[in-house]
Order: sequence, then C-alpha cells, then structure tokens
Amino acid sequence: MTLRRALLCILLGLALAGPLPASVFGQAAPAAAPLDLEQPTWLYQWKYRSGDDPAWAAPEFNDADWTPIDLTPGPRFAAGPRLGLGWYRAEVSVANAWRLGIRPSHIVSACAYEAYANGQRIGQYGEIAPRPRFPNGRFQLPIPIPKEALRPDGRLVIAIRALERSELPDSSVAFLGIQIGNLDQLASKTQQQRAEAAQRDVFRLGFVFAFALFALYHLYLHGSLSLGRSKKGQAEYLWLGVLALGYAANSFSISDTAIDVTSQAARLTLNAASVHLQLISSVEFTFRLFRSPVPRWARWHQASQVACIIGTLALPSWLLIWRVNQPLFAASVLSLVLPLTLHIFRLARQGLVEARMLELSAGVIVAAELIQVGRIVFGTLGIGQEHWVRWLFHPLLNYSVDVSFGFFLLLMAGMVARRYRDEIEAVNRNLENAVATRTAEVRRQRDELERKNRDIEDSLRYAQTMQQVILPTLDSLRQTFAEAFILWKPRDIVSGDFYWFYREGGVSLLIVADCTGHGVPGAFMSFIGNDLLNQIVIERGIHDPARILTEIDAGVQRALKQSDQGLASVDDGMDIGVCRLDAAGVAFAGARLSLYVVSDGQVAEYPAARHPIGGRARKARKFESVAVAVAPDAMLYLTTDGFADQPNAAGKRFTTRSLAKALSEVATLPAARQQAALEAILAQHAGDAPQRDDITIIGARLGQPGLRHFNGGASTNHARS
Repeated sequence: MTLRRALLCILLGLALAGPLPASVFGQAAPAAAPLDLEQPTWLYQWKYRSGDDPAWAAPEFNDADWTPIDLTPGPRFAAGPRLGLGWYRAEVSVANAWRLGIRPSHIVSACAYEAYANGQRIGQYGEIAPRPRFPNGRFQLPIPIPKEALRPDGRLVIAIRALERSELPDSSVAFLGIQIGNLDQLASKTQQQRAEAAQRDVFRLGFVFAFALFALYHLYLHGSLSLGRSKKGQAEYLWLGVLALGYAANSFSISDTAIDVTSQAARLTLNAASVHLQLISSVEFTFRLFRSPVPRWARWHQASQVACIIGTLALPSWLLIWRVNQPLFAASVLSLVLPLTLHIFRLARQGLVEARMLELSAGVIVAAELIQVGRIVFGTLGIGQEHWVRWLFHPLLNYSVDVSFGFFLLLMAGMVARRYRDEIEAVNRNLENAVATRTAEVRRQRDELERKNRDIEDSLRYAQTMQQVILPTLDSLRQTFAEAFILWKPRDIVSGDFYWFYREGGVSLLIVADCTGHGVPGAFMSFIGNDLLNQIVIERGIHDPARILTEIDAGVQRALKQSDQGLASVDDGMDIGVCRLDAAGVAFAGARLSLYVVSDGQVAEYPAARHPIGGRARKARKFESVAVAVAPDAMLYLTTDGFADQPNAAGKRFTTRSLAKALSEVATLPAARQQAALEAILAQHAGDAPQRDDITIIGARLGQPGLRHFNGGASTNHARS
C-alpha cells in the first residue's frame, strides 16, 4: 500500500469527523528578563491564599506564608486546586512609569475578580457578591492604575481577589496571570486581538452559515421527495444534510464568537456532540451512497456514538474532562476509520465511481488537516518563520479544512443529484416506453373498435334500409287520402316506431305502433309487429281493429314465449293504434295509443285501451273498436309518445296537452307545411337536449270525396275533446 493510502487509512476519520478540536499548544513563554514597561509584560509569579480578607490588599501585609505559584503557560497547569474565593499577590518595581494599566487573563466564564493596586481598588470583572456572575468573552479592556495609587519608590503591589469555579472536574484553575504595561499599549493590543478574532470569525461564520444552508437545503430535498410517497425519499440527501449540519455546529463551537457568547461547558458539549453526530451520519451516508446495507459492526459503532451523545448531554461534567474526552474521541474516530477506509478502497479498486469520488474528496480533507497539524507543530517548535515552511502560515490556509470540507460536500451533493437525475431519467424512459407500448395497444384497440363500429354501423344502415323498405310510402297514403304527411324521426339509426298501411277493395287500414325500446331492440320488435300484421290482415283477412289488436297481442306473446311458464322470455311489447276506413265509416281501436281528430280548430281524442300489446298478462285483455265521426276537411293524427315525452334543456317534457294544442294550430295548413311546422316546434322546445325517444306522427286529411265515402254517420260519443 502506498504512503498516500496509509495516510488516508489513518486520517480518513478526521476527514469525516470535521475540524480538529482546539489545541492546547501555545507559543513558548518569553524568557525571564528585568521588568521593562516599554512593552507590556506578563506577571506569572504569584503568591496565593484561599479565603477572604480585605486587609490582604494592603501593600504592607506580610504574605510570606502564602503559597508561591507559577502561572507560566504550559501543556498543563500544575499549581494545585485554587477554586473558590481566594487572593493573589505580586510585587513589582515600576519606577519612572506613567499611564500604567493591567490586563488580567483567565479562563472564559470561570472567574470573577476585583483588582487592587497598592491597596486601592482599581476595577473588577464580573461580580463576586452578593450574587456571583461569571461573564463570557475574551479580550477585556485593560484596567488603568491611577497615578495616586503609585508610590514614589516605584514599589507596586498588585492584589487580585478572585472567585474561581470549574465547569469540568479536571480543571483546577481559572486565573492565569496579568499583563502590565502602558495603558495605551494594552488597549491597542486588546483592540488588535479583537479585530483579528473578528476577522477570523467573518470567514469562519461565513462557512458555518454556508454549511447550515447546505444542510437545510438537503434536508428540505429529502422531505419534499419523501412527502406523499410510500417509500422514503433519497436518504443520501438526509444524511448528507445531517453531516453538513454536524460540521457547521462543530465549526461554530471553535469560533471566537462561540467563546464570547457561550460557556466553556456549552462549547465543549457542542463540539463533542457534533463530532459524534458526524461519525453517525458518515456511516449512513457512505453505505447509502454505495447502495449497500450497513454492516453490523457499523451499526454497533453508531449505537456507541448515540450513547456518547446521550452521555455527553446527561453527564457533561465527566465525559467532557480532558482525560476522558480525548481518548473517547480518538477511539470513536479510529474504530470507524480503519474498517471504513479499507471498505472504501476495496470498492474503489473494483471500479465503483462513488467510492473513487469519496476517496478523492476525503484525500483533499486529509491534506487540509495535515496542513493544520504542520502549522501547530512548526509553530510550537518556533520555526514557523523559516522560508521553507512560511507558506503554511498564510492567512488563507486558516480555512483550508473548511474549504476542503465544502469541496467534499459539493462533490457528494453533485454525485447524489446526478444519480437521482439518472434515476428520474431512467424512470421517465421506462414510463415513455410503457406509454408508447400502451399507446400502441390503445391505437390497436381503437382501430379494432372503429372497425367493429363501422361493421355495426354498416349493419345498422342495412337494417335501416330494410326497415324503410317495409314501411309504406307517402305516395300510397296520398292515393287514399286527400293529403297526408309522415313525420318519422328515429332516435338511433333504426327505430322502434313503425307504421303500416293496407288497402284492398274498399277497405283501408292505417296503423302506427311504438315498440318497447328503441334502436336495435325496438327495430326487432317492429319487424315482429310488421310480420304479424301481414299474417293477420293479409293472410287471414282480419280487418276489424279490435280483433287485429287481439290477434297481434296473442302473436307477440307466442313469438316472445311470454305465455310459457318457466321458459326464458322477454316482457316486451308495443303500443299500437289501428284506424280502419271503409264504406261503413271510420273505426278505431288502440292499445295505449290514441287517435286525434282535428276539425274546425277543435281536437277530439279517441282514447285507447290502457293495456299494451304483449307482455305477461294476469287476465284476458279486451279491445274495442269505436266509430269515428269525421267532418269536412278533418285531420286524423296517429302519434307515438316520443313527441310528447321529448324534454327540453331543463328536463321539462313537451306533454300530450301541448301536442294536442300544436295539432289544432297546424291542422288547417297543407300537410307538407304541417310536418315542417311540427318539426320546428319540436326543435324549438328541445333546444340542445338530445332526442329521448323515437318520434312518429302520421297526419291524413279525408277531403270531401273521401268524407262521403268513409263517413257512415257514426256518432261522436266515443270521442274526447
């Protein structure tokens, strides 16, 4: 395995977990020198005593029995426990000094103090009593030493009354010494440190904000893709967002802003929890990126990280101490890095694109981490200004880890987005293929239906032709009547209405029938009715209207097996009106189809029997013929119920009463104009409403010769006007 592979195996966990935790290394303490106030000087040699006595601030107080302590910075402070209320004293010589000031140093949010110069109280930070207050923040402005507090001999005793606390069990110090010097120089140094911290935070908080936006956007993508779906949306978006959110929290925890606004315990808690969260999300994102199940060892590792987060939140005073936190962090990272790195490299060698991209981006992060390690090491060794390592300390390299992690996030986001786009395109292609196949099938079925529909329509057209052939012509009626018209409007191609005319010798029969149903079923019934009339009238010579109805009723029942019990049959039939004209006069018989006679503007209705032709009958049906009295120029009308039952757009029927009125209004017109007038009345009433039923109206005028021939002087008592 190459050197680069070895480095990646060792440091990949750092790449996944985020920036290195804050280091405890610092620059070496300046060499001991005579107190020179031309430049601010640190005072690290103190005497300490726990307890509280205001007299301890006096310069004459004898502190020979106090504990000497050395606060010079180092890897660990070993001055012993100094928590609670206590006093620090240090004596210096400041001859010929002017505008002096001091700037205490302490652990953030761990110390409140009062400062005394030669027994005179000169300032404070926080509050010791009655209610202790430990402010956050660093880079406090220096405390000026009044001129009257200085002695002519230059002797200066500085006393610090300090209330110190520890947020973590392994911390026993809070006060770290003071810097003494010219007040203006101290203030300038403080402002410079504040500006440098603000400049650092401008970039760091910019990265934090960018990573947080990245996290929220990808969490939104996951939520929007998951909404309304039985399966979860792209889980890569979820865990990539969580990973970015953990890095943003970790980066914020080491920012100067976090130091200024939060306590040490809160920062360390956020730092530790965010590292564990990044480790959890790294496992989930990596294996979901590879489309492989998370192995058992990784699940156990995730469970341990969840336990670390819970423990950190529940017991911060124990899990955040240095001797516990650092080994725990190292174990968490290394136990994930080694097997996960080997897994990534194995998949990369197998040609998996996702593994290669992850290997590349992780290598960039490791290189950035190595730069930060080099800066710490070389800075500690004091060779940071050598020309061969000076490039490591360029200000932009302060953010190399943030930039490298941003590169990692963008590369992973692009890869996930491309995968999702490819999946969508594949789904769309499958859908297009399925739609094309289905469309072709639909077209085939449509063509087949069109072909069958044409065949059916051709058959119906032929049936229409056959039906029209068996119907009498208008000329045959005109040979018998003075004038006549036939209004026949099938609802479909073929009709369930039919009319029949017969003339032999001095006898004429005019018949109109409305069969059950319309379209093909009604047309079948019309053929049965027409054939039965041919048998009854022509072959058997029956001309009486009532008897014709009786015979056709029996014939329909026989043809449709309506009188046979237990056999398959249909309960269909017809309404029919039969009008006979001969030398004896005009006679009529009907089965639910009346005769209308219009003379001198008056309408006379000759009602029909209330039972139809055909159908199952519980008792014998009787039909009667009635004599019809006709006046000069009288019009006879036989009509089915289709005209009267036609609805308009509002669903209102035309009604029989309206039909009788319309007949009385058009009766004086010539027959052809009567037909046109009735069609116009029907069209005006129906509007856009479709035709509901077959419509048939036959009108015939007897005329004077026909009247003398047909009128047998019959009474009109049977008529209803």
